[in-house]
Order: sequence, then structure tokens, then C-alpha cells
Amino acid sequence: MGPLACDADRGSEPGDRDFLAQAEAALDGGAVELEPNILKGTVRLTNTNPDVLAMLATDAWRNGSGIVSATSSSPTGFAASTTSLVSVSPSEYRFEMLVEAGARGDLGVVYTVNATRGGYSFPGLPGVTVRPVTAQPTPTEVTLQSCIGVVEYQLGTDATCQTPAVVAGVSVSGLSLHVPSTSLYRSYITPVAQSATLTYRVNTPTGPVLTEVPVQVAAGCDEVVRTCIPVATPVPPAVGHVTGAFEIHDARVLYAKLISFSGPDSRSLSLPGPWSPVSSPATWWTVPNLPVGPYTVDAATYLGTGRDFTVYNAPNLPGTLSVTEGQTSLLTRQVGGVTRHAYDMHPAYFYGSVQLVDPYMRQHPGAWSSLQALFFEADQDTNGDGVPNNVNISAKGTYLSAVASGGFSDTAFPGTFDPSLGELTSTTPYEQVLPSPYDLPTTWSQNGLVLNYWSEPLINNAFTTRPGMYDPARFRYGLLALRPSATSSYSTVLSPEQRFRLDHEYCFNEVQVAYSATLGRFFNPRADVSGSFNGKDWRSQSASYVVGGSFHGTPAVWNIPNPASYAETSGQISLSLPQGTFTLKPSASMVSDSGTVNTASFAPIGVTLGCGQRIKLVPPLAVSLTSLEGCATSDSKQVSGQVQSRPAVVDRIWYRLNGGPEVTLCTNCGFDPTFAFIVPLQACDNSIQVFAYTEGMSEPASAVEQLVWDDVADGPSCPGSFCVNRPPVARCRNLTVAANGTCGGWASVNDGSFDPDTGDTVECVQSPAPQYPLGSHKATLTCTDSTGLTSSCEGTVTVRDETPPQLTCAPVPEQECIAGGAMVSLATIATDTCGTVTTTCTPASGGIFPLGTTNATCTATDSAGNGVSCTVPVTVRDTQPPNITCPAPIRIERTGPDGATVTPGVATASDACASPLVAGPAAGTYPVGTTTVTYTATDVGGNQASCTTTIQVTDSQFTDPPSVTMCNLPRYTQETTLKACGWTTPQPNAVPVISASFRVDGGVPVPVTPDLSGGFVITWLPLAEGTHVVELTATDTRGATSRKQMTVTVDLTPPVLVILSPLPDASLASPVVTVTSSVEDVTPTRVTTQWLQTSTVESGSGQVIHTVDLVNRGFVPLMVTATDAAGNTTQIVTQVFIEPVSPAQEVSARAR
Repeated sequence: MGPLACDADRGSEPGDRDFLAQAEAALDGGAVELEPNILKGTVRLTNTNPDVLAMLATDAWRNGSGIVSATSSSPTGFAASTTSLVSVSPSEYRFEMLVEAGARGDLGVVYTVNATRGGYSFPGLPGVTVRPVTAQPTPTEVTLQSCIGVVEYQLGTDATCQTPAVVAGVSVSGLSLHVPSTSLYRSYITPVAQSATLTYRVNTPTGPVLTEVPVQVAAGCDEVVRTCIPVATPVPPAVGHVTGAFEIHDARVLYAKLISFSGPDSRSLSLPGPWSPVSSPATWWTVPNLPVGPYTVDAATYLGTGRDFTVYNAPNLPGTLSVTEGQTSLLTRQVGGVTRHAYDMHPAYFYGSVQLVDPYMRQHPGAWSSLQALFFEADQDTNGDGVPNNVNISAKGTYLSAVASGGFSDTAFPGTFDPSLGELTSTTPYEQVLPSPYDLPTTWSQNGLVLNYWSEPLINNAFTTRPGMYDPARFRYGLLALRPSATSSYSTVLSPEQRFRLDHEYCFNEVQVAYSATLGRFFNPRADVSGSFNGKDWRSQSASYVVGGSFHGTPAVWNIPNPASYAETSGQISLSLPQGTFTLKPSASMVSDSGTVNTASFAPIGVTLGCGQRIKLVPPLAVSLTSLEGCATSDSKQVSGQVQSRPAVVDRIWYRLNGGPEVTLCTNCGFDPTFAFIVPLQACDNSIQVFAYTEGMSEPASAVEQLVWDDVADGPSCPGSFCVNRPPVARCRNLTVAANGTCGGWASVNDGSFDPDTGDTVECVQSPAPQYPLGSHKATLTCTDSTGLTSSCEGTVTVRDETPPQLTCAPVPEQECIAGGAMVSLATIATDTCGTVTTTCTPASGGIFPLGTTNATCTATDSAGNGVSCTVPVTVRDTQPPNITCPAPIRIERTGPDGATVTPGVATASDACASPLVAGPAAGTYPVGTTTVTYTATDVGGNQASCTTTIQVTDSQFTDPPSVTMCNLPRYTQETTLKACGWTTPQPNAVPVISASFRVDGGVPVPVTPDLSGGFVITWLPLAEGTHVVELTATDTRGATSRKQMTVTVDLTPPVLVILSPLPDASLASPVVTVTSSVEDVTPTRVTTQWLQTSTVESGSGQVIHTVDLVNRGFVPLMVTATDAAGNTTQIVTQVFIEPVSPAQEVSARAR
């Protein structure tokens, strides 16, 4: 019951072999006692050139803007930095900071000190030793100084650079530039001479043009060297366009999608609306007017809601995209003979369970665990739309991180820590969506389960606190990343829709590290953690993982002004760490007595942890217990461990069992003592506390371990304990299965459920039964072992229709070409076992198919997007000959001794299918006489049609041409079809007449055939209204020709007649009336008044005056008629009033 051993001295530590060896070596530390000393000094530029001093006096860093840092070289691993500087002049400032001094005892720590002023870095100062205050009560003082040179690059419009050029994005390789004036770029350098490249960008209407110019970087101490860079106006680049589909085939809700291009220009677009599927080109994204050249393309999406919310950035595309001038490029490539869009992706998945346990909580109601402070960004959703307030869930939230080449996928997981059970267990497997461009197999690695801790309320969506706002015992702030050790356990090549299980199951401990400072004060203490575990975990399962992260402690000051005012000389960090061996590297923001602030790192400490332990590290001691199995196998148990103490000596080690009296294990225990003892166990819960103390400690360091004794002989008897019989482990998965012939699917969500107890059998039942219709369905798996203990989990079964429809294309008979093609309707028969089918054909059914054979492809697509195609040839032929009309015969007078030069007329041709080709006689010299020529039309089907006409060359020099006599034709007529006739006879003893024709107004000849008895010819000629010349022509076999002409006017328009006086209803005294009329016509016109007088107007237009006796009195009709030479008549009938005779007139008349 007493101590078995208390080893006062440890053996020598191993050297640097591997990570685990380094973690073990770290156990030499105790808790965190900050042992700093002051490092102070001056940073100075020694320049004296007035021009340089003037530059320093006006730049942005004249008031002491810079960073001073110190990095240890012996021993390594310590660092400090400060921006809390005191300006002496524009070229000088002073600094002071607290740095680790006691890591080598009185020998101190050796540092290299570096400093900056703005973008200028001073040469480093090595070999600076800072010893502990006990060995060196005064600060270590140093001076860093340098003389700078200045290089300037002026960009101008010509070789003088008098006019600044408008440029952007100016950089010089290896230099930090600032811009004191427009287009002037300046850098401070240590005197050096080297070559560099200056790069600048000029924006043009079609995009930026990048130019690189080789330059010299050379300036001595106090020297100012200015270089003029002439900037020519670049030619605006040619542009092209890019388009493509964008769809991730996953059930998660799409929140946003983005695409970006980097190359000759940089472009980033937030793409509105839902997915842009391949099947709907109208919805595809388009990036217009990109300067031509190669581009790398990237895409990102935010999808899902709540804990399923996922931030996805696509892995790198293979190769680059080439943008071509004037073209719209598709972001596609051929994969296995199939065209794929880059961002039409069927994702793979990481999935599994997350179980984070702290068994101490179950046995100590009301205790506090860091797992209660896990912060999920996905839970911060003010408007309740399922989208986190901050969509960058990795900024400060708990999440799972997966990476591929150039891409990543971040998502959270379901579950909440239950203090009564002491665990967070995901009720359903997490699922991490992993799409890959072009659906190519891609190596994905889940590089961590990242746990973020924050115990305080958010203020303005930020981690904000200060002393007085939090409970120091429960303050938690930190990050911890965990992943399996073996690469094959977290990294694999995944093809589309492939799934890879990756469970995260860890048992946690609480570690409290006390901080104290021997000089100055501190705030926001920090511990960077690294470690690993390899062995049997708390469930007796083999486990191997690595851990890394950082934790912050108290005094905590975050997002509060003047944090240094809250600094104290002591504080603590509370960490949540799983089973394993860990190295803790402490650091803090230090505040000197003069008020300067710097960050500094200090000596590391180590700790080995079991499951559910509570470890309290108090400077300078740390108690570690060899991890006990949570379940004892008998009513007594050996407890062993070690106290890390160097350089201190441990005065006393003791333990308490179940809160009982103290039992001393050793006094004057020496350096890093080990211990071992046996304790009797009570039934069920047992608490074992081990304490260590040395003089000067404010409280003892301690470690607490829980142990359960549950006698196997009488079966399980400890509530909440599974030491005698543990329940089975139900493991579920989400899976997708193809629908069968009845449009359903069978699937089991069981993903390797097991029972951890040897000899137990387990039976699992899935509910609902594993036969499911189309769609996604939740299924609960309940596993019961042979002792009756149960556990359950939930998975999702998605039954998907993956069978394409059946499609038959009916043959199409040969079609006749009409108007360039043929309208063809395609007949298809499509069926599907799981729903409706949509059939489309290309070219479209009912459209015009061109001449020849076209392969029409018809595609049937079911409601799940499965498609099948068939191809049918459609042949369109032209079997009908074209129509051709020859030009009119040509008659032409001889122009030379061989005849006449003639260009034959053009034949007109048409075809039902397409315009035919016409071949005819060539232009050239044709002999006197009549030549018959042939025109041939050939259509696209090879069908032909021909016609003939004549070319007649005449000779007017013959003295005995044929005799031509024309029948008299009316000079004026109303007829539009005129009978034309005459006689064409040869002169006595002359050759016969070979052709005769009428022609109107020199137009197309109308051939006539003379009769054999007397050469009489006759025809009917269509005439339009107007004056025409009708010609009869006769030609004999020699080509001698005679012509006769007559003029005929076709007049269809009646004369325009107006009675100028008297006016209608005029009142006249005498019945003898003078009538004046006006007439207009194109032919001679006869005007008659009241049947009594007639006159002819030969020109057709003029006035006529007639005096007529109307005889009667009262209202008397008056009629005027105008008839032109063609017989067209216009008649006007009006009336006038002849006044009655007065008595005096009547008497006078009788007297006469």
C-alpha cells in the first residue's frame, strides 16, 4: 500500500532521433516559470547626405516604425519581437524587450538581433548574450547601425521622364518599394550592386499589358541613384471569351459560387443563381473580353447549411486554359473520349464518426471540460438561414479540413458535448464533400480535425474579453488539430462518388499550466503544442495520431484597447489534450517596467497524458501519471509516474485516494523523481491524486486519475460504467446505391459495427428495412450484443436511378429536296423503368435537313439525368431536273468581215432544291447568218435540262434584201392586244426569207413564220398604255435584212374636261350662251357643245369656245362632250338658269 519506488535521478536523455524521441526529451521541463531579462538598444542609420536625410524625414517611418526581433542560437528555440519603439530622430529609434535568459542557467541565452525600419532590414547582429537577472542584474544593450543607399525608378512617358507615366503594379525583384510621388518608386538598400527585374502594368481599353524591364540595383552609402524608365503606350491586347458549366452533383444547398482567372489579366467573378448544368448552356457562366494568352483557373463554392456548411476551393486544373482572339473557349477537355466540363463534378467523400470523450466529467458532475468550450462557426447564424454569419468557417471555428493540390474542403460535423456523459459523439456520420475538376481521380488528404475553443460570448462577432469579464478557472481559448499518423490513414486517391472512412475518436485530459514571471509582467500567455500517440487507446483499440496546436491563457486581453495595462506577474493556461506525449512551448506578450511590449518564447516543457486525467503544472514541477486503464482488473492497482522538476529538487511527493488522508511517497526526492505505489480500490469509482511540492511554490503540482473497479463475478453493477461489459459500437455510413428494375434499392448502413468485449456477439437491425424507393432516406441501425446492451447510429441511404432509358430510332425513308433540304420528323420510342423520359434530337425533329446524308442523334434523358442515344441516317436527294429558260434571240449587224462580236444573253434557271449551275455559249465572233446556241442547267443532284436560242448576224450592204410590208395599224387605239400583220417576201431571183419577227420598242423579237403562198405573217402583240414603235423585220439566208415600222399609241385614259363658263346654275339673261371649255389629252380630241357645235384640238390640250342657243328659259341643261382619237370620251352635263323675259322685252319682241 505504500510506495514501491521513488527514483530520485533519471538516466540520460536520448538524442534527436525522431518526433516521438523529441517529445520524450521535452519531459525534462517543469511548469512555466518565465525567466526573462532585458534586451535593449539603439537602431540607427548613420547617413549624413542631406538629400538622404530629407527623404528619411518625410517618409512614412520617420517616427520609429519598425520591428526588432531576437532569435536564439544557443540554445535554439527562443524568440522575441517588439514594435514598441521610441523614436529619437527620423534615422534612429530605441527599443527594449524581455527575452528568455535562464534556459542555460548562468550562461544565458545567445541571440541574433535583427531590426527593420519600414521596408529596410538592418544587417543582423549575432552573438548577443542575455543572462538571468541573478547573473546579470543590468540589461544587455546593443546597437544596430547601417548606412543606406537609395535607388529610385522614375517611370515617364519618354526618355526624360519629365512627364509621369500612368502605370500600376510596379515592383522590383528583391526590393521593398515606396512611392513618395507619382510614378517615382524608391527603395532603401544596403550598399550593393546587383541585377533585378522591374515589372509594371499599363491598363488599356481591352485589358492590362505587363512589361518587364531589366534594371540595376546599385547605390553606395549616402548615394542616391535614379533611373528613368520610359513607358511606351502598349497596343491593347486582343481578347477572347470563356464559358462553361458549373455544377456539383450533391444534395447540399448551393449558397454561392465563384470563378477566377489569372494570367495576362486577373478576373474574379461571383456567379449568381443556381447551378449551371451541362444540359443547359443558356445558364453557363461566361467571362467576356479576356486578353489572349494562357490562364490558370480556380473555382470556389459555399454549399450546405448548419454543421454541413462547406467551404470548397477546387483543386488545380491540369494545365492552363488558352484564350484565343475572337473566340469563345469552352473550359472542357477530353477524358476517355468523352468531353467533360471542368466544374461539372460528381464528388467523392471523406466520412466517419467523431467521438470526443472526457470520462472525468461523467464521474464528477458539475466539473468543467474544455470540450464544453468548442466553438463552431457554423452555429453562429443570426438570421437562421442556415448560413454562418462568417462563411469562412476555418477562421475561428471547429471543422474538418481536407486538401488536394491547390484545393481544399472545410466542413464541420454534428454533435454537442454532453457533460453528463462526458462525450461529444456525432449522431450521424460527418460527410466531407470532395469534388475534383473534370471528375479526375485526385489525391485528397484530410489534414486535420481542427478543434477551436472559446469559452466566452462573442462580441460583435469577435473573440473579445479582458480580466473581469471571464472566470479564470473556465477560460478557454485555443486551437488543436489532430490526424492519424500514417499517411495511408488520411490520404488517398479518390474517384468520383468514392467514399473513404476516417474516424476521429479521442479521449481528452485537462492540463492546467501555471505561468509566473521573475521580471516584468505579461498578458495573453500562449503554449504551442506538439505531440503524438501510438498504442492502445482508452477503448483498448490500436490508435496512432499526431497533434498540434496552440492555447492562450490568462490574463487574457483580446480586442480591447491598451492590453498591456492588464498585464500581471502570474497567470495560467488551460489545455485540452488527448492521450499522448506532448511538448508545450510557452510564450507571452511581455511588459517591461518601462512599459514597452514585446512577444517572447520560453523554455519548453513536456507532459504525458492518459484518458480523463486532470494535470496541474505549477512552476517548477509537473506530475505525470503513467496512463491507467480506466477499468481495474482487481481490487488493487499499481500507480506509477514521474515528477519533472529540473532544475529544481523535489522536496516531497504524496497521494490521496478518494479524498482520504495524505500518504507520503518520498521527501527530499531529488531531480525528476519517479514513483510507484499500490492502492486498494473501492467498488466503482476511485479518484487517485498525486501531489509534488518544492520550496517556494504557491501550491503543489498535481495529477488526478480515475479508475473503476467493477467485479466481474457479480456482473455489471456500476452505473454509467462499462468495465464489465461494454456496449457494442454501432458504426453507420451514408451510401448511394443504384435503383433496381423495380425502381428501388437495397442497402445496409452498417459500416463495420463491432463489440469491444471478447466473446460477445452482436446483431444489428436496420430501420426502416433496407429496401428503399428513389431518393434519400434516413436509416437507424440498432446493434445489440449477446448481453443485451445496445447502441445505435444513423445513416442515409440514397437510391439513385442510374439506368439509362431504352431508346429506339425508326429508320427514315429517302426524302426529296425542296428549297435546300427536306423537313423530316424523326420517330423514336423511349421507355424508362423509373419515371418520365424526355427525348431530344440533333438536328431537331421537324426541322430542315440538308441535301446529302446527315446522321441525326436522338437522346432520351430520364428524370434522374441518365441518357442514352441512337443515331439514324437521314438522306435527302434531288431527283427532279431543273427548269431553264433561254434568253431571247439576238439579232446584230455585222461589225467585221467575219461577222459580229457577240456576248450571248444569260439563261434563267430554277430548281426545287437549290440554284442550279448554268452553262451556255461563250462570247466571241459569230458569222453572218443564224447560229443556234444551247444552254444547259445542272442541279446539285446532277440532273440536267437544256434549251436553245439563236444569234443572228445581219448584213445591211445587200442591194436586194427581202420585201417587207406591214398591215395598217391604228395610230390611236384603246386595245392592249394588237393584231400585227404583214408580208415578207424575197426579191425576185433572191434567196428565200429565213426568219421574220415583230418587235415592240426595240424589245425582244416575237418570231413569226411567213406562209408559203405569199409570205403573210400575223401575230398578236401585248401593248401597255403609251406610244409604241412596232417593227416587222425579215432576214434571208444571206443575212440580208429589211425592216418596216409603224407608231401606235395605246390610250386608255379619257380626256380631262372642264367647263370654264358659264358656271353651274349661273343666271343668264339670254338663252344664247357662250360656252368656254378646257380639255387635256395625249391625242387629238374632238369637243362638242350641246350637239350643236364641234371643234377639234389637234394637240390634245387647249380651250374651245362655242356659242349655242339653248332656246328655252328657266333651268336648261348644258352638255359638253370630249372624245379623243382613241375613242375615250368624257361628258359633262350641267345646267344654267335663263331668266324670264320682262314685259318690256316681250312688247319689243312682238313689235319686231
